Amino acid sequence: MQKGDDHIHLPCAAGRLVPHKPPMLLVSRLIEKVDNSIEDNISIVEAEVPGGGPFVLNGALLQEYYIEVMAQAIAASDGYPQVEGKKPATGLLTGIEEFSWIGNARPGERIQITFRKIFEFGAAFIFSGSIRGDSGQIAEGRLKIWKVEE
Repeated sequence: MQKGDDHIHLPCAAGRLVPHKPPMLLVSRLIEKVDNSIEDNISIVEAEVPGGGPFVLNGALLQEYYIEVMAQAIAASDGYPQVEGKKPATGLLTGIEEFSWIGNARPGERIQITFRKIFEFGAAFIFSGSIRGDSGQIAEGRLKIWKVEE
């Protein structure tokens, strides 16, 4: 890993960044993170679609998976400071806005979650993101997160 003045070059294994453990650990790695300002920020996280586990029912991937994988992608991006010796805040998913499912991914498929912070006021944050797979866009929406400093 290298760190420039305003851009962190990655990848970094997500297991180092989030508190989740399998089978609830859904994200694989943080690929990119730019966090210069509310106008200039973006993160990209990669995940592998599970073939089983709590988000698969009768062989089909539940739509709730995409909400959780986006929330974990945000947690992975937020957890990056701990790699640099800083403790990240605990994030709580408090709302879902305009979330839509355009397609579905296959088990084993690598997907990318791309998002940016669009609102910040105190401990309240809103992130807007999209999820893409081999066949294009799968889902998009906004998540509201409350960060609790410990």
